[in-house]
Amino acid sequence: MDNDMYSLRVLAKGQVSDLSKGFNLGGKPFSVYVRSKSATEMATDTLLNCKLICDNSFGNIPVPVGDWTPAAIVAIAPNAIDLQKYEIYWGAGEIIRKN
Repeated sequence: MDNDMYSLRVLAKGQVSDLSKGFNLGGKPFSVYVRSKSATEMATDTLLNCKLICDNSFGNIPVPVGDWTPAAIVAIAPNAIDLQKYEIYWGAGEIIRKN
């Protein structure tokens, strides 16, 4: 890997346990991991109402269930996803450059 190559790593994380007022990290981008609470659900993705780093407004984006989304999210809208059906974890990072 040369000096121009880089990797994105999760350096901070947490669980979103309340979406009544939405969720953000003060404008810092983050990714989400959506985990089904049902052992029998076969959904591979679900819609998340959120704002991405280059968006001016909220909108739906499909996010995988059981994997990290590559989307750079800056805010999740209030009640954007059913927390009775899913657990949501956030992860934030920075670009790691190999010198």
